[in-house]
Amino acid sequence: MVGSPARPERLLVTGGTGFIGSRLVHGFAEAGLAVGALVRARSDAGRLDPRATVLRHDGSTDGLYDLVRSFAPDAVIHAATTFVGVHGPGQIVPLIQSNLLFGTQLLDAMARCGVARLVNFGTAWQHFDGDRYDPATLYAATKQAFEDIAAYYVAAEGFAVLTLKLTDTYGPDDPRGKLVSALLQAQRAGSALALSPGAQGINLLHVDDVLSGVRVGLSRVLAADAGTHERFALRGPETLSLQNLVARLERLGGRPIRADWGARPYRPREVMHPWMGPLLPGWSAATGLDAGLGALVGRSA
Repeated sequence: MVGSPARPERLLVTGGTGFIGSRLVHGFAEAGLAVGALVRARSDAGRLDPRATVLRHDGSTDGLYDLVRSFAPDAVIHAATTFVGVHGPGQIVPLIQSNLLFGTQLLDAMARCGVARLVNFGTAWQHFDGDRYDPATLYAATKQAFEDIAAYYVAAEGFAVLTLKLTDTYGPDDPRGKLVSALLQAQRAGSALALSPGAQGINLLHVDDVLSGVRVGLSRVLAADAGTHERFALRGPETLSLQNLVARLERLGGRPIRADWGARPYRPREVMHPWMGPLLPGWSAATGLDAGLGALVGRSA
């Protein structure tokens, strides 16, 4: 295994065009690192920081090896993912291709290039009920399966891997159409929004806190011994019910949300109590929920 520097000079980020990935690319480019953004061949790179080197992956194993070799990163942050809350038959192939095939290609390219430090993203949904592995969704199962594949590279190639398991994320300029965005849109438009009965717990983590967590995690994995894989949680400062989240947004925005409670059933294996696993040492969320949501309410007014 090639030795790693105390501070990387060159950092490869997968999923650079995504909500979290693009924030990581910008944050590390702003800090003066040479950042390579690994994206799909046909991805729109318009939201990427112009200081980043865009590396377009054609889907092939050898092509990915060539990209990793040419950019020669000191470490990799693996943010690329395909998320599906409740999958249907049409989502199985994208889930496997993105969360397992591509991830395995990445690990193998890293091994062939002597790049042995990885920060990986998991999900709190790998723990449906308690600390043991119990996937709430097929998506969560693919995240665990990637960790199991990474275990081979940890043992055989001397990788040091840090997996950060995220709760639900939010923040400005989020194109994903997830819960917070849908609630703000309904509040702004005055339109009705079909929701579950609303008793499930929600833990929201601001995207800026994801960046700060990755910074701490990157320092940790660079200092780690070869052949180690650590797993920690990144989560927001509050857990509240969906009903209380709607009430919080109504207070912050000064206008109601026309929530149609119970119009949607709970998902199969709905996570009623988010996983409260061990936090990444030396890190805690800095963005309070009122501050983070309040800023979004102001932007959407």
